[in-house]
Amino acid sequence: MKAPVKKFFLTSILMMSFTPIGYANNVIQQHTNTEEGQLVYHVKYDYSAICKVLGITQDVYDQYWKEGLSIVDMAKKEGIGQREIINYFVTFHYQEMQKWRKKGAMNEHHYFNLVYDLKDEITDFIERNPNKE
Repeated sequence: MKAPVKKFFLTSILMMSFTPIGYANNVIQQHTNTEEGQLVYHVKYDYSAICKVLGITQDVYDQYWKEGLSIVDMAKKEGIGQREIINYFVTFHYQEMQKWRKKGAMNEHHYFNLVYDLKDEITDFIERNPNKE
């Protein structure tokens, strides 16, 4: 009888010790967000530059898009690897973020938060096409 009570007591103490840590992390995160402010990072892609990377004209790009091809699909069709397309977008975002940082619109905190999510955002962008069946 002593062993189950002892396990219950130790488990309860362990669970209660994690609750303040989680709460403290939430408070720190909220404080950080209010101190740093919120940044809305939005860029407009230059589709003529994307076409140039793909080695196609804007008309061909538009036709591929209507057919449901994503940028990755277009690249494959043109014999270009996905890594090359990703490198283009990483370089593009790096240059844009550096412009924002120089203007003072983006601080280090914002920069590193954006960089952390950038790979997923680029992958989503280059693999999607609402026309895809």
